[in-house]
Order: sequence, then C-alpha cells, then structure tokens
Amino acid sequence: MGSGFQTKILICADCGEEFVFTIAAQEYFAEKGYTEDPKLCKSCYMQKKRVKKTNGREVNA
Repeated sequence: MGSGFQTKILICADCGEEFVFTIAAQEYFAEKGYTEDPKLCKSCYMQKKRVKKTNGREVNA
C-alpha cells in the first residue's frame, strides 16, 4: 500500500523526550493538511490543550 511514510522518532520541544510519530499519525496529519511534524509529544500537547481550554487560568478541582 506504499504511503511513502516511515515511522519517525521526534524530540518534544517542551519536555525533551523522544516520541514516535507513527505512519498512521503522519497520514492523519497529511489528511488535515499539516505540512510539519508535531513539535510536542502527546502528553505535552494534551497538557497545553487543557491549559488553553481553561484560558490559562488555574482551575481548582
């Protein structure tokens, strides 16, 4: 099925840890029109998303 993608090991811009950018994820990014590899691992991305959702305010749970 030759999609031309290969699994990549990337470094998170926030935590500095390696993370895998899978072929499936690359296909998803391409479908969405993204042309650059992700800069954040899933954990850091989800953390930023949570902060953004609360408009940067600390939420008391």
